[in-house]
Amino acid sequence: MSKRPGYALAAVVRLTGLSAHTIRAWERRYAAVVPERTPGGTRRFSDADVARLRLLKEAVDAGHRISQLAGLENPQIERLLTGPARREARPQTELLDAIDRLDLAEVERSLAQQFSVLGPTGFARQVAAPLLREVGDRWQAGTASIASEHLLSAVTRGILGSVLRGASHGDAPHVIFTTPPDERHELGALIAAVAAVGAGAAATYLGPELPVDEVVAAAERCRPAAVALSLIHLGPGAAEPYLRQLRQRLPGDVRIWVGGQQPASPLPGVDFFSDLDELEGAVRHLARLPEGATARSPWG
Repeated sequence: MSKRPGYALAAVVRLTGLSAHTIRAWERRYAAVVPERTPGGTRRFSDADVARLRLLKEAVDAGHRISQLAGLENPQIERLLTGPARREARPQTELLDAIDRLDLAEVERSLAQQFSVLGPTGFARQVAAPLLREVGDRWQAGTASIASEHLLSAVTRGILGSVLRGASHGDAPHVIFTTPPDERHELGALIAAVAAVGAGAAATYLGPELPVDEVVAAAERCRPAAVALSLIHLGPGAAEPYLRQLRQRLPGDVRIWVGGQQPASPLPGVDFFSDLDELEGAVRHLARLPEGATARSPWG
């Protein structure tokens, strides 16, 4: 395959389905691809770069971590996608059929079984996230009903909520999870909260659509190290006034993390994450303390 660099970043976004932010993050953090640069510093991607990015996206969508994939050669990634791990990560046809039939008992049984096998973090990454994405895509395409999406959301919410209720906090860094007003899709925040717990955080999930005043009041009581927000359908542009106000009213040492859609330009004091790997890395950074030490609260 040609190594000749010929694609600008905007073209690669269209060819791969990845966001520009994700492509930059995969390059910068993991060296997943190393595009050439023009004399002016602009990225130029080859056919081989585009093919690798497509392969990496397929593997990440199947539940694998970019941090583990980036160091692999393409044939190794392809073997992952044809092996048992890929089959487990794909939403099963039988389960999707049960969701379409609104067979609550079967959906509960299947998801509970997968949760018991994979554990909380594996379930959130490999089952909940891809399954919800699949059903959401089918609903947008007109091949699934709103009722089926609501049924899956209700069952998944119950399973993920039980993880957070049963988590032991100890001295773990505390992170609050919610969504801004008008962002009704809360499962992204719930999945992120479960992933954060798996990475070593104490997570408090406050439900969706929380106004700035309520987030600030909750933070004053809980004294978190970070406030994490999910933006699935409400774009960063629509949420920007909310994020700016929240940044102004929270102590400077309290981090604001946003997952989901990425802004066109950075917002000072707000960190945007493109995937769960980045969130888990940020949690581990917070929790990286000397033996016997406790997490320092930004609240004093």
